[in-house]
Amino acid sequence: MKNNYRLEKLKKLELGPNESREAIYAMMLQPTLSGDFLQALDSLGDLEPHMTSDCYYVAHRLIASKGKKTVFKGELHKAERSDLLSFLDDAVTSGDLRELLISPVQENPNGSMIYISEDSIYLYAAG
Repeated sequence: MKNNYRLEKLKKLELGPNESREAIYAMMLQPTLSGDFLQALDSLGDLEPHMTSDCYYVAHRLIASKGKKTVFKGELHKAERSDLLSFLDDAVTSGDLRELLISPVQENPNGSMIYISEDSIYLYAAG
């Protein structure tokens, strides 16, 4: 399976040398698997007040299974809040919004994790 969705229009920040894509993605995915659901939102306008951090991890939620192991195949980047909101708005306007996981960049994440599907936005408790 080839992933052609590369978050190209997102202004990205480089991951640091101690930031592992797989570890970050696993941390972001965990709240969705454990069922720590907080609420569903109707629009990006409803999401904006929940985004209080200056910087976020953004992951295209794309996985593949190899036996019993799940492998992350999507893209993962860091972005500033304003650039991320602009990217999301453009994606909705152009009809090219994909499944995304969004989490604040924090040493000890304890805020909310955002899961965006093609038709809904969900908040989950993180940490």
